[in-house]
Amino acid sequence: MRPRRLFAPLCIICLCLWPGLLYGEEFSEYGNPFVWVTVGKTGVKAEVVRTPGKLYLGLGHRKELPEGRGMLFLMPKMEVQNFCMRGMQFPIDIIWITAGKIVGMEKNVSPQFPGTLCSPQPVNFVLEVPGGFADRQGIKVGDAVSW
Repeated sequence: MRPRRLFAPLCIICLCLWPGLLYGEEFSEYGNPFVWVTVGKTGVKAEVVRTPGKLYLGLGHRKELPEGRGMLFLMPKMEVQNFCMRGMQFPIDIIWITAGKIVGMEKNVSPQFPGTLCSPQPVNFVLEVPGGFADRQGIKVGDAVSW
């Protein structure tokens, strides 16, 4: 009798895990899927966000972003993007991306920066990495980006 009671819960667990197992998808502790992003010649393990709530929250209220990690924002429209440092607790580099290339960067932005940071042209992808990462890795405007 006991094995039958376990069958339904085990089936539900397997169905929940199936997509991740099938595609090898890995998730962050915040529930965001990871993707490997190549920026120039550097790899970044980035969390992908695309829903309005996740786009709004971004990296806000986190204590840190480990070296080699980032957050890739899949923006709903190709337009000039506006970001702020709401709830940030550490500096970041913001990398503006369109058509597989870096079109601009904001480097080592302080968590206390009070204003709005705007992409230099319409973009549909934004990558945030730890502050100073772009300089440490030699990343520059014009570098290719892929994932």
